[in-house]
Amino acid sequence: VGGLFVLLSQELHKFAHMKKSELPKSIVMLQDMGLLIGRKAHGQHHTAPFENNYCIVSGAWNSFLDESKLFYKTEMLIFRLTGVEPRCWSEPNDDWREIAQE
Repeated sequence: VGGLFVLLSQELHKFAHMKKSELPKSIVMLQDMGLLIGRKAHGQHHTAPFENNYCIVSGAWNSFLDESKLFYKTEMLIFRLTGVEPRCWSEPNDDWREIAQE
């Protein structure tokens, strides 16, 4: 069951990378209602400094999680345990960057 939710979340995340003209009307409607995250809102996650807006399905929790610094604290914990720095701590390489426009 958990695997099905992972697959579903990735499919919904894929829609956040697509233009509205490429999406089924039902998905556009859900994005317009704010139930699914749209391309423009999700694009904030793919914009420097790459340290916020991690919610990939609806985005509903982004404000709370960003303000609580949950992801930063998690990154610090992982860094302290492993010595591996998250990519958002280094200069971004724009070669792969996606332009998020609707």
